Amino acid sequence: MKKAPIIFSEDSPFLTNETRQTRWAIPYSFECLNARVDNLLTRNQNCIKGKRILDIGSHMGTFMYAALELEAEFVQGIDTEEKTIERGQKLFQQSQVSQSSYNLHVDDAFRYLESLEEGSFDTVLCLGTLYYMVEPYRLLNLMQKVAKETVIIDTFTAAYAAIQGKEAPEVYSAMNEENLKLPMMLTALTQPGKKDYRLPHSFPHKDKDLSLITLPTTALLEVWFQSLRMPYSLIDWSEYQTRPCTYHDLLTPEQKKSSHWADAYTSGLRVSYLLKK
Repeated sequence: MKKAPIIFSEDSPFLTNETRQTRWAIPYSFECLNARVDNLLTRNQNCIKGKRILDIGSHMGTFMYAALELEAEFVQGIDTEEKTIERGQKLFQQSQVSQSSYNLHVDDAFRYLESLEEGSFDTVLCLGTLYYMVEPYRLLNLMQKVAKETVIIDTFTAAYAAIQGKEAPEVYSAMNEENLKLPMMLTALTQPGKKDYRLPHSFPHKDKDLSLITLPTTALLEVWFQSLRMPYSLIDWSEYQTRPCTYHDLLTPEQKKSSHWADAYTSGLRVSYLLKK
């Protein structure tokens, strides 16, 4: 397995202040974070260096900081969670990042994107956010408008519904590889209150607080890209994989706990795309 260049040291405040280091899927750990920065940003540095970047669902600005380390001209982050934006502002100040090179803003992604003119940013990042959107195609359409050159997406797919959540056993029993080749989307219920942030667009039902995640197949994602006339390429994660793996190998809690972070990509649970204008 490839060792990624280090952007975030083990004692980086962006790691020591991170609460998602130990989750089984795509943890914000030293190894995984640096590998994702390498594969998503460093290898696409022509989309980062000297560019104006928008990070949608920026959380506390970790990938914004990485983009600046890769010589982005300016990075703009938006997130619905005020407390994560405040944490990010403190981390950027602590790291002595020039205030003229970044901005962190609390806003709804759709409202913010609709307020922007066409081509407002060179590159738009949407990393771990698309599946939290109730209207993912609408978000893609708006990102396509706002991006002058490039959109980089990293998201879970429909296969994720077979392994995650209380309904996963029912989904798994009805799922097969042929289903996942269809251009379809699964919408699943989830709790809006996560460990340190809350999902937008939540609603009450039977005394419960609920939200939705939207999980398109890769086939549907690519139909959407084609409809937006955006040339796309699938980002390859094979250099980071440690074993052959499918979603069948990630069904039980024991399997998840013993898995490697790259299994999410190897299995097709998660995919990344580079989209060009």
